[in-house]
Amino acid sequence: MQSLSASVPRCVVFACVLTAVGCSTQPTQISNSAKGAYEAALVRLGDGFAAAWYDTRDGNAEIYLRLLDADGRPAGPERRLTNGPEDSYEVSIDGLGDAIAVAWYDQSGKGQQVTKLGLWNTGGSNRWVKTMAEGTRNPVIQSDGRAIFCAWIQMELDGREAVFGGWWEADGQPRAAPLRLGPASKTTWNLNVALDHSGVPWVVFDAAASTRTNELYVVRADAAGTGAVRLTKDDGASSKYPDLAIGADGRAALTWYDERDGNAEVYLLTGRLADLTGEIDGRSRRVTTTPGESIGAYLDWNGDRLGLAWSDKIGGQHEIVFQSFDTSGTARGPARRLTQNTTWSLVPAIQPWRGGFALAWNEYAPASVEIHVGTSEVFFVSVP
Repeated sequence: MQSLSASVPRCVVFACVLTAVGCSTQPTQISNSAKGAYEAALVRLGDGFAAAWYDTRDGNAEIYLRLLDADGRPAGPERRLTNGPEDSYEVSIDGLGDAIAVAWYDQSGKGQQVTKLGLWNTGGSNRWVKTMAEGTRNPVIQSDGRAIFCAWIQMELDGREAVFGGWWEADGQPRAAPLRLGPASKTTWNLNVALDHSGVPWVVFDAAASTRTNELYVVRADAAGTGAVRLTKDDGASSKYPDLAIGADGRAALTWYDERDGNAEVYLLTGRLADLTGEIDGRSRRVTTTPGESIGAYLDWNGDRLGLAWSDKIGGQHEIVFQSFDTSGTARGPARRLTQNTTWSLVPAIQPWRGGFALAWNEYAPASVEIHVGTSEVFFVSVP
């Protein structure tokens, strides 16, 4: 088995203070890129966590992973998982027994994309890696403890794109041929998946598929599924980047950002899985009211408490904001701003932890108006 290459610690480049209002601890920096660490993924693992991200410290984008203890402190070295000449992006992780499942996509210098799915021991060795078809990207995975479900976007023979999904056993063997789950588009950049109480995956995504712009879709990802269902109106205002969480008793929560009010705002729908049918615009609740854009919303259940985190543009840069809700979608308290700094706080990942939630995100210090020209590091904090 191939060993992971542990990175050499580098100097911390963020001297600014991160203010975590109402948090049990101050945010902990968990990457040492000194260049660019982006789009953190976070999963509970035993008594701690595993965090992953893509990192440009090696001259191109590579997937890195690090184990954290119960308080989010590094419990091992940063480990580089990918070693090819391609750029590696959009990592998704989950636990599988005593191992960590990892999915991402590689992109060549000519723009060719291919999804990868692999399994690593927590000690740092790779068990297997599977390569999907050419023209696949943006994978997301979910484990039921015995196998891994992976969904991704795939270019079809006619040049159009669609969402596909399938299961892989712990030994890397596919359970069956992947299923085509629904139409996607060139502007589809985000998939998310949650398992219901029967272990059936539900996939949410946005697409401009026979609509004027991107709208939300959901699909029950099994052979008995009836196909993707559009959830938001074809109103000409983008509905983007949905995330779905399903509680142990079947309660469901869906979040996304929507431009229907002339600004990007975070919306929330709570209820049962059966409520994810037809147009949900009139049944959803607008969470944000700030003048800046509110994007990148992610959520999870911890018992009967729902945690929602997003990135809100406040005072010229984005900050991480957190709010807690009950099962009816009623706020349990005011929204809490978790960061207060001059960097851009982006793309929060969220997991239930103890009586509250754990979050990871990246702090981006732009050097110019060009995207990803600057430095970025990944941080962790727990919220009671």
